[in-house]
Amino acid sequence: MKIPSFMDRDNYLQNPIMRRFLKEHKLELVMSRADYIQSIENYANANKENEALVRNWLLKIVKEGSKELCYRKIRGIGERHKDPLAVAAKIKETFPNCPMKNLLSYKNTDKQEMIEYHITADRNGEVEKIDFTFSQLYLCGEEGKEGETTVYPIFVEVYLKEGFIVSRAKAKSTLYPYDAENPMLYGETRINTMNKAVAAIDQIVRMLEFYTELDKQKVANENSKMLYKLYDQYSFTPADVNDKIESQNTLIASFVEQLFKNLSLDVRNKEKALVDARILAEKFISINGDNETIFKEDRDAYLIKVSSDDETELTSINTKSEKTVPLQCTEAFFDSKKSVIKSEQCKKLNMVFKRQDETYFTGPNRQLEVQFGTKKDFGFVKMMQYAEEADIQNVLQAIFSNY
Repeated sequence: MKIPSFMDRDNYLQNPIMRRFLKEHKLELVMSRADYIQSIENYANANKENEALVRNWLLKIVKEGSKELCYRKIRGIGERHKDPLAVAAKIKETFPNCPMKNLLSYKNTDKQEMIEYHITADRNGEVEKIDFTFSQLYLCGEEGKEGETTVYPIFVEVYLKEGFIVSRAKAKSTLYPYDAENPMLYGETRINTMNKAVAAIDQIVRMLEFYTELDKQKVANENSKMLYKLYDQYSFTPADVNDKIESQNTLIASFVEQLFKNLSLDVRNKEKALVDARILAEKFISINGDNETIFKEDRDAYLIKVSSDDETELTSINTKSEKTVPLQCTEAFFDSKKSVIKSEQCKKLNMVFKRQDETYFTGPNRQLEVQFGTKKDFGFVKMMQYAEEADIQNVLQAIFSNY
């Protein structure tokens, strides 16, 4: 067995994951990436059982990693979508030539094909998830030079119970159409991978006759409200900080009262002043010294960036904290907290999620940075480091539950 070259070249196989494989199968831990791959291939070629195990592992790995995910909310789900036989019939009607081969056995061409699908039913026999794999040959490399042939898969998942359709694909800015006779790479032909992924989503949407919102402004508003819920969920004030603020309530109230009295200010603004004063207290308690831990320990994720692409919005945080430092214990967070809460919308978030298992992730890979946003008429998520399946599902469920 030979591991496909595209999985190495395009970094589907990352060192922490290969180290875990070697450790779990009691293989000698080697020093270099090439040795990792050679060791895994040697293990696979020892016997048929090992080969099957490695093949299944590779098919799992190719779906994980530093992926771009695009998603749409699907509506119009009916009883026919819950029937596995009806769904299978519809898929076969739309893709009659689907070879039902996995990425390791399918021989790719320059045409994108849906090569495999799986229908997952719940304990009642109703469809809960449908997985599709699309694949195609491309050229990759540096503009103006000859490209190398590579395989580029796109995975599309229909989460029927949650009401979402999601694509996963490798983020690549060096992908070009495949041309065996002329492999030169020209800038104007470069592939936008997100557009390709969303086109695959829309193909499945049309086939299954779902309804999705395509009005850009409506999609942006829906997604921005969902992102605000994430912001609110993961940036709550820690109990320790809240207790300190509460202990100063009398001082805060008397200060505001005295200020309004001394300056003969409009009493209708007093409630706003109390809110501002509490935010002021929270800000300086939160940024006081080395206290990042309290903004991490009681939550599954923490913010490191909040931003808005709308220049007319007063809400804008464009300063990103280090991955190890929650934005919530920096001045940048509090400088716009009131405006964010008032608008109840976020244009883009960067968060660090706790890994489900961080045993083999060290250094900058230990923190899993995830970027959320909206592009055109769809939402997107970018995994900035390697994300295992459990981590990807954790992030997706955060979206689903807050939409």
